[in-house]
Amino acid sequence: MKYTRFGKTGMFVSVLALGAMTFGETNSWKIGGLSQEQVNEMVKRAYDYGINLYDTADVYDNGQSEIALGKAVRSIRDEIHIATKVRGRMGKGINQQGLSRSHIEKSIKGSLQRLGTDFVDIYQAHSYDFDTPVEETIEIFQNLVENGQIHYPAFSNFSSWQMAIFNTVARERHYEMYHSAQLNYSILNRDIENQEIPYIRHEGMALMAWSPLQGGVLTGKYGKNIELKSGTRFGDRGMIFPYFDQEKAPSILSVIEDIAKEQGCKMTAISLAWLIEKKSIVIIGARSLEQFEENMSAVEVSLTREQVERIDKISSQREMYPNWMFKRTSGPKSFEVIE
Repeated sequence: MKYTRFGKTGMFVSVLALGAMTFGETNSWKIGGLSQEQVNEMVKRAYDYGINLYDTADVYDNGQSEIALGKAVRSIRDEIHIATKVRGRMGKGINQQGLSRSHIEKSIKGSLQRLGTDFVDIYQAHSYDFDTPVEETIEIFQNLVENGQIHYPAFSNFSSWQMAIFNTVARERHYEMYHSAQLNYSILNRDIENQEIPYIRHEGMALMAWSPLQGGVLTGKYGKNIELKSGTRFGDRGMIFPYFDQEKAPSILSVIEDIAKEQGCKMTAISLAWLIEKKSIVIIGARSLEQFEENMSAVEVSLTREQVERIDKISSQREMYPNWMFKRTSGPKSFEVIE
């Protein structure tokens, strides 16, 4: 296993994290349904491989994911890091969602109880809340840090400007900064390279990539000419199966397939190894031990510079803004400056 520093903190995490969206027998989102026995085995294998970061959320299977993960890591809790999230609806009441003080205080208590732990290593705001003042959310996150209930605040599904607002207020108040952003990132969806990644790198934050195989498309199991039929879970894409350029997909998949043959591995390993090359913490999710093992093969792949460039070229996104907007074109570089 390879490890990386978690943002600017002193904590080190594995470059592959185990996602727990498939955990929980209720299977309310119809994407997992793993039993406690299956979860225990998958977590054990992940731990044996050296994975020390496990990602879940209170809304995953209505809390059942947190319960299953908590039971599975109980004996190794001091050796691993748990990341969970708050924001989504956890009940029918008007205040049982969002990033208000009321909802967050209740949610952290619920998450800690379900996980069977005294603290969460990484607590992520699951998406921006337009109904709650930023200051209110930041205050309660800071309180949780000071109370020892969470170690590191973080973002999930925030845009660059939303992250900038939070970190600016936190910095002005000398509060704990937000140390990571969990965003959809894959060879098929590189949109965050336009704004989010430049901001993340500027702040020295960690990037956590969810759905790195773009709903399984990058494994090649759907073929190259993908039919996205309306009325199906895959066709009606969005939160679980993120959007990508369907017309570009066949040519991208062909290149990945070619490189997989060169490396003597599966397309899955190439797709995940590319993200590791991009300095991402890659959240892998699996519905079976076979899928899990296939994902783990990514750490054994070392892409050549030429292979990375081929993938970059075929999958490049349209630039939203000219390059000169993000590069120094005048000023100190025109003079001799001693750094």
